[in-house]
Amino acid sequence: MPDYYKLIQEQKGNPVGMQQPNIRTNQSELDKRMQIDADLLHLTDYVMKDKDQRAIPDIIYITLNRPAVFAANVLASLGSARQQVVVETENKAIDTKLVEDFISSGLAMADRRLRDQGKPLLNPFADTQFCIRGGCARLVLLRRIGEAVISDIRNWDRRYTYYEQGEEGLAWAGYETMRSKDDIISDYGEEAASKVVGREGSVLDVWDDKVNEVWVAGNKVKEEPNPYSFCPVVLRNVSLGYGAMLLDRDWQKYEGESIFFMIRHIVPELNRLASILATLTMQEVKAALQYQNPQGTPQDEPPDRPEMGDVVSTGPGRLDPIRLGEAKQAAQMLYSMMEKAFQEGSYTDIDIGNVQQPFSAVALVTIGENKDMVYMPRLVAKELLNTATAEMLIRQARMISGSIELGVPGHKRSFPVSKLEGEYSVDFKYFVKSPKIDIARMSLAKSAAQWYPRKYIYSQVLQVEDPDGLTRDWYSEQAELISPIVLKYRIINSLLDKAEKNNDDDAAMEAKIMAMELGVTIDQVRNGVLPEPQEPQASAGETLPLLGEGGKVGGLAPGGIPNLQGGA
Repeated sequence: MPDYYKLIQEQKGNPVGMQQPNIRTNQSELDKRMQIDADLLHLTDYVMKDKDQRAIPDIIYITLNRPAVFAANVLASLGSARQQVVVETENKAIDTKLVEDFISSGLAMADRRLRDQGKPLLNPFADTQFCIRGGCARLVLLRRIGEAVISDIRNWDRRYTYYEQGEEGLAWAGYETMRSKDDIISDYGEEAASKVVGREGSVLDVWDDKVNEVWVAGNKVKEEPNPYSFCPVVLRNVSLGYGAMLLDRDWQKYEGESIFFMIRHIVPELNRLASILATLTMQEVKAALQYQNPQGTPQDEPPDRPEMGDVVSTGPGRLDPIRLGEAKQAAQMLYSMMEKAFQEGSYTDIDIGNVQQPFSAVALVTIGENKDMVYMPRLVAKELLNTATAEMLIRQARMISGSIELGVPGHKRSFPVSKLEGEYSVDFKYFVKSPKIDIARMSLAKSAAQWYPRKYIYSQVLQVEDPDGLTRDWYSEQAELISPIVLKYRIINSLLDKAEKNNDDDAAMEAKIMAMELGVTIDQVRNGVLPEPQEPQASAGETLPLLGEGGKVGGLAPGGIPNLQGGA
């Protein structure tokens, strides 16, 4: 049995004993990167430092809110995405709707448990993890307690998750948290808590295909058989970062990048420039002063740099500032360059809504596509994580006999395990919609209508959730525009529904009148009986042109039939 505590210490970059950390699994540099990203998110106070990393005195430090605003906008966009579970198979005997409902019920029950425990729900936690950490992990446990089956899915912070990849999923995974001594006593007993020095200690929860171990403060306090015979942990990283594709010596720190991927080094420079400008402004308000003192001592050595508001005696010698060019112009140029770099790597003012000028449909769609580049990799990772979670629930459910009741109070449902057998694929799809971008796409769709079929416009131009269903609905609407009988049937049925639901006598009478106009009864309408088709008949006295219309050669002249009894 591997010593998981030692393995995890190696991954943390703190090997036990004299051995060196494993280059292949060392996550210490990744941990440093995640700390930098957390500081950007929380707007940790910026401090300007010199080459020796010492804080420079007499500087007004400015911490811009740009990264926090960027993160809030991305998380809001991800949180507004509509989720759709899709189960597909070529086996017609499989009830895909039942499988979809099973997955939705299992996730809803897990969310309800997390909510009752005061913890973040699954999707909001995953959104934050993918944006800030660049990855997310979950412990998935579908277990029977007495007669009840519990969907217990626990969020794991990617920064404190350690693992090793196997051929079919994770070979093992562990999660380390800092917990209070009271919590440790509650879960693992007094003896386990006695290993803790102080008020809190580390708790390491490790799973592989055979056992579940718990380590408290470096001491194993629990070891139980794993009832699933596989590691019940799912983990996904964002594809950006290229760490696993460019396998350099320190590739781990580039794996699963956050949304600060391209602005991580720009933000400190923006803060530096803002701090310099703020300091220069204050120096103009509270300038250091110097005065001539003929009786003073000549200053062969320069004095300490005066701070704001100081009054300096120069003695017989003068103290003049050294000019290094036009600093204001240079600062303006530098700000323009950094601002452009920041917006290229994050959201622009247009995305946030700070620009009031109108844009063309093509421009808006282009802006929307650039915005997609920020969060689409997060959505893909979220889809894969939820798909893996659903497959894990199904895999564990197949190990339970009989039926499984899942869901939240008032919406629980019993699922026969036998109905979950068979081969099928599970996918999660997400749709992020912006009213501004949707209107722009509608404008493009109008122009594309003369060149492309309707289904293509729905799927590729408008990018709707269900292009097939929307196409069917469109043809259904065309039926009542082409056929007056179809329109009347729909109106009658709508009036009948209104009459039954609202006990509306007027609606019932209107439906009866329209049915009489069609030549059928209300019962015939409900049974789908159509009126007999009517043959068109010519009206009495109507004459048909013989060869052409009046005024044409060979036809009747204007004025009708000529007088054949005499006269012209």
